[in-house]
Amino acid sequence: MSIKAKVLIVEDEVPLRELLQTELSRSGYMVQTAANGREGVERYIEECFSVVLLDVKMPEMGGVEALERMREHSSIPEVIMFTGHGDIETAVRCIKLGAYDYLTKPVKLDELEIVIDKAHEKNRLRRENINLKLEIGKLEDHQVVGRSPEIQKVLATVNRWGATDEHVLISGESGTGKELVARAVHDASPRKDKPFVTVNCGRLDVHTAESELFGHMQGAFTSANKARAGLFELADNGTLFMDEVSEMSLDVQVKLLRVLETGTFRRLGGSRDISVDVRFVFASNKKLQECVEKGAFREDLFHRINLLPINLPPLRERKEDILPLILHFLKDSTYRGGEPWEITDQAVAALASHNWPGNVRELKNTIRRACILATEPVISTELFPFAPSRTLMSSKGNGGGDEEIGPLWMIEKDHIGKVLAAVEGNKSLAARILEIDRKTLYTKLERYGLET
Repeated sequence: MSIKAKVLIVEDEVPLRELLQTELSRSGYMVQTAANGREGVERYIEECFSVVLLDVKMPEMGGVEALERMREHSSIPEVIMFTGHGDIETAVRCIKLGAYDYLTKPVKLDELEIVIDKAHEKNRLRRENINLKLEIGKLEDHQVVGRSPEIQKVLATVNRWGATDEHVLISGESGTGKELVARAVHDASPRKDKPFVTVNCGRLDVHTAESELFGHMQGAFTSANKARAGLFELADNGTLFMDEVSEMSLDVQVKLLRVLETGTFRRLGGSRDISVDVRFVFASNKKLQECVEKGAFREDLFHRINLLPINLPPLRERKEDILPLILHFLKDSTYRGGEPWEITDQAVAALASHNWPGNVRELKNTIRRACILATEPVISTELFPFAPSRTLMSSKGNGGGDEEIGPLWMIEKDHIGKVLAAVEGNKSLAARILEIDRKTLYTKLERYGLET
């Protein structure tokens, strides 16, 4: 079911104001009212609406002046002007000031609802555009890659937790891919088509945290020249991912707990509660229970957000994921001459034996660095910022091998054979599953002596 618009009605005539409030509420809209232009501007500044119905002729502050004041604070809500004394000059002025439409009284309710729905859709697209701008640079490839039992267990939990609407806590070391898992939770939820907003709590100091999360009113602090919606409002009806939640100050933790329990908050400097419908996904690279014991994290907040935990193991505990990750990072990269990358067996073994204190992020950067430094389309151990372990070199020198990983070509041959068997020899389907073109598949089949 589509979410109805949050509407502010600014109308000085009591009977019409009450009639519109009653009928629109009955149709499923979330409605608030203001009796005059000045009150309407105050409501507009304090809370985030998607559509405003603004009467043109009102005492004290008319609709045109109110529209000017509103647009000084925010251009996000769509404003529909309506009046019983319409004229072209006023209509043109309102449109130039950013009004969505200009209607003449009396307005039929069904026609008004059509205009409101269209304005609401435009408002929704505007908010999504803002969120996309916030997320630009983070929209690369959000696929969680891995074949280990540990990562498969994580993905199964993601699908189970994603279908609910409860908050999720992801724990894991830095670089393990907590944001990718958070996005997977969002994509597995009924909110997948709604905003996914991220915030790194570690980058918020005590002075900026409240403004970023809750928004602020004009004049709330020295540099607050304009009212601003916070991330909670931008994530309304969607998911808010709060990374490094352990770094949040205790004062902000108290206010976050209130939002979780009531679904409401106040902008910094505001006096009115704002309601939001947000699904929270939290992440921490610290053990929150230990933070609680040290007094750095509130115990009541910890129990509130730890309802559905997901533990993301470090890369050193899921070595089976290293090779798929290597191939994944090399897949979309080509050498300067356009050739695909090759990687030596020694390089795969070196990567597999490394401890990876920086986890998947370190592996990705290592592969990226190697691609930059390479003078030919081959990744070798000389391109890594670390030396192969003595144990690895010794085993190679003695004619031994890494039995767990094995040569890359043998792993690839075995993998292709299993995929072909699974699809009963359908090479087109096998190529799609392997994420290679059919020509490349036939080349590999011939090279490895597999049935063509």
